[in-house]
Amino acid sequence: MKNVPLNRLLIQPTVQLKWIEQHREIELMLTADLQLRFDRLWKCYKNSQFGHIHAFLNSDLACQLNLVEDDELFALVVGADYIASHHNSFGYVINQPNLVWRI
Repeated sequence: MKNVPLNRLLIQPTVQLKWIEQHREIELMLTADLQLRFDRLWKCYKNSQFGHIHAFLNSDLACQLNLVEDDELFALVVGADYIASHHNSFGYVINQPNLVWRI
């Protein structure tokens, strides 16, 4: 498992993809609050009518979440979507004690 500290969260999604393909899972060392906010946002996106992350991020719903002011949450949802677009098996668990992404 690749451990990713918070200060490396803003790395490019292509790097996150490479890490997860190499290690099959990555552990993102995040606060419990950030993990919960990611979980809520990811579920909101996946349950929405928007088929692509770009449409979701440009929607009124996403604007209400003020992602423009939340770089960490934005990086998480974009990174997760990028990995999920390459691996249908993408999944995650929170509070383990950190956020763990798996393929």
